[in-house]
Amino acid sequence: MRKYLLACFLIAAPVTAASAQDVAHFLVRVDTLLRRGPFALLSPDFYRLKRLVESNGDELKLEFATAKARHEHTAFCPPVADKTRVNKNEYLAALRAVPPSRRATTDTKDVLRSVLERKYPCRSPLQKAAA
Repeated sequence: MRKYLLACFLIAAPVTAASAQDVAHFLVRVDTLLRRGPFALLSPDFYRLKRLVESNGDELKLEFATAKARHEHTAFCPPVADKTRVNKNEYLAALRAVPPSRRATTDTKDVLRSVLERKYPCRSPLQKAAA
């Protein structure tokens, strides 16, 4: 019984840990899943990584909403009428663009933030008036 409880704890521990992860570890997990092809959907790790990315996105949405409520500058400005979306290929390309020497110290949430900054840049009031 003790072994069963210990195994359950060890399996659940990564899920309850902080939502962000370093890029190096994340890419190793992604590459492992990509090698499995369509069978990756059967892996629990696929769903853990999916939840991690969704959690990063939720945290960034909250940061954006908080900054907007305080009338502070935001890192990105998604369109109001459209749902903010990041293509998995864009995200993976951004993760792979992180230099290997910085992957262990770069957070997946920071990479997602940079993708959103490029995809949804904030324009100044003068640029908005010219558009």
